[in-house]
Amino acid sequence: MADYRRKGRAAHLQAAAGRCVIASGIDCPAVTHPLLARLRDAARQNAVPAVVLQALTLALLVAYFRWAPAHDLLDRLLRLKLAWGVVYSFVAGALFAGLLPRLVLRWVGRDTGRFPVELAFAVAFWGWRSVEVDLMYRLQAHWFGAAADWPTVLAKTAFDQLVYSPCWAVPEIALALEWKAAGFSWRALRARLDRDFLATRLPAAVVGNAMVWLPAVLAIYFLPTALQLPVSNLVGSFWVLLMIVLLERKS
Repeated sequence: MADYRRKGRAAHLQAAAGRCVIASGIDCPAVTHPLLARLRDAARQNAVPAVVLQALTLALLVAYFRWAPAHDLLDRLLRLKLAWGVVYSFVAGALFAGLLPRLVLRWVGRDTGRFPVELAFAVAFWGWRSVEVDLMYRLQAHWFGAAADWPTVLAKTAFDQLVYSPCWAVPEIALALEWKAAGFSWRALRARLDRDFLATRLPAAVVGNAMVWLPAVLAIYFLPTALQLPVSNLVGSFWVLLMIVLLERKS
């Protein structure tokens, strides 16, 4: 009987301690869930760079409307985009989201050793992605208008972050990166599309995408339509690195 009471008191104290720990938010079993752990690590590692690039996007917006030299420089970029059209979209995406992040990864020692093949893939894929984003910006201007007011910007942001990104853009990019990680083998890709990918890495990539783009697109959509892609390409350089970190399998 005494042993039973001692066990009962121990169980009661353990339950109370568990409730206190959960209430304090210090050590809850849910925190150890792979998805939450990956999100926590990504947020800690990328918070400062994300804020820096979001601040850069905001600075470009303010400079475009308030500082004549910056306005002239960005206006030249706008005219270049209008003159070159789809060619500009592809080249800009290939450079900012394809070439530069790959060179950074090689510089910091995270290159896989297949640099020429992966560089060709990155240039082709991110060049296409830039063309796709350019088309999405144009379609939104057609659907919602090109006005730089809050109703228009919020409508574009909602479509971007609640429909286009989670339902198409992020899964497309995630599958492409998984295919690359599988050595460009369709059979190996199928093996990688496991529960960890669907329940952890892909949702983490969707949230990571919002970490960078949700604040940034609010500024981007205040710009003229033809200038939205060039500015988003700048943010895209960091975003590609973030996607690679989030989708990477833990060793």
